[in-house]
Amino acid sequence: MFAFSLSKLVVLVGVVVAVVYGAKLLNRFQELRQAGAARRMNARARAGGKAAPHVEETVKCRLCGAYVAARGAGDCGQPGCPYAS
Repeated sequence: MFAFSLSKLVVLVGVVVAVVYGAKLLNRFQELRQAGAARRMNARARAGGKAAPHVEETVKCRLCGAYVAARGAGDCGQPGCPYAS
């Protein structure tokens, strides 16, 4: 009833080999998917981090010594402010 035959052993070895290689293939797909997700996250971080900040030229106020934007500077509140509108 439970006798071993050559055909049964060949089928058993084939099933074991198929399971082992199937597990390796699934692990490889999972690693590739995780690596792709990590690459996408890094690309988003680099793209967000490389945006140049808005920089304006500043000048020092003669009256109060505060630095104000060279273009469109507003009144600093001191009497005689050179940037008063």
